Amino acid sequence: MSSHDYLSFISNICGKLKTIKRTGWVRSGVPLPESDADHMHRCCMCAMLLQQDENGKEQYGDSTIKYHPSKVDKNKLLKMTVSHDLCEALAGDITPHCSKELIQSKYAKEEAAMEEIRKIVGDPLGLELFELWKEYEAQETVEAIYCKDIDKFEMIVQAYEYEAAHLLHKNEADPSKTGDVCHEPLRSFFCSTNKAIKTPLFRRLDREQRQRREVMLKERGWEVTTEERQADT
Repeated sequence: MSSHDYLSFISNICGKLKTIKRTGWVRSGVPLPESDADHMHRCCMCAMLLQQDENGKEQYGDSTIKYHPSKVDKNKLLKMTVSHDLCEALAGDITPHCSKELIQSKYAKEEAAMEEIRKIVGDPLGLELFELWKEYEAQETVEAIYCKDIDKFEMIVQAYEYEAAHLLHKNEADPSKTGDVCHEPLRSFFCSTNKAIKTPLFRRLDREQRQRREVMLKERGWEVTTEERQADT
């Protein structure tokens, strides 16, 4: 393997993730929106929470015992969280708000991107990254489910932070500027994820984050709809 291939992986793939702005935030008029790399970095820090001894706070019943931290391959989870959006360096950040044609081609584009990344970096790392991506997409293993929960949780934390930084008091907001974080809460991010999180730890953190957000919004004159609160799965 030549150093040129490694440098292409480091710069053209990993480096590009530092410049790709997350589509949802751009669409919502967020000033200086985070990059894919920003998102995945905090996802990794969330994954490291499973190493904490105080996970005894969580209740694991018959339906959730499979999510107990002792059953999670934490090294694999960390690798998955740091690479789950790697494909977007070539495929782009495709969201439910993109065109119908783009949404329908999302999996194929991302799979092709991962195959190309595998060629650039070479095996065994290329194969490992490709298989981690496929496992994440299949959502069948406990590590993949945790990674998806973390992906959604990190997004709602970021949405809250953008609202806290930019959302005006309702009396000062311009109702004609819909879809702009300065003039309207980022409701869709909370509504679309209200049933998404499955693991006890991140369900608790998700619930606490939404409660914190509700207090902040009410202080600024905004109401919170039922759909924005955490719902039963």
